[in-house]
Amino acid sequence: MSRIPYAQSNGQLSVEVELQYASDVFLVDETNYRKYQTGQRFRYFGGHYTQSPVRISVSGIGRYYLIVQGGGRYSYRFY
Repeated sequence: MSRIPYAQSNGQLSVEVELQYASDVFLVDETNYRKYQTGQRFRYFGGHYTQSPVRISVSGIGRYYLIVQGGGRYSYRFY
């Protein structure tokens, strides 16, 4: 499994993702990332995107993980 990107949020966090192909893009907190890893239902910000770039913003404090499924290569930046 490849390394999952993450960033620390101090209240507001955004990510911009450049996709090669349509993909599922999720931003999840630590609790929901653990659920994702174990195959449980998890809550996320994001969804299925067919156009790029994708921008997702969250409000909250803590670590957020970026999950990109099915679309080949992608690039991202947190801000």
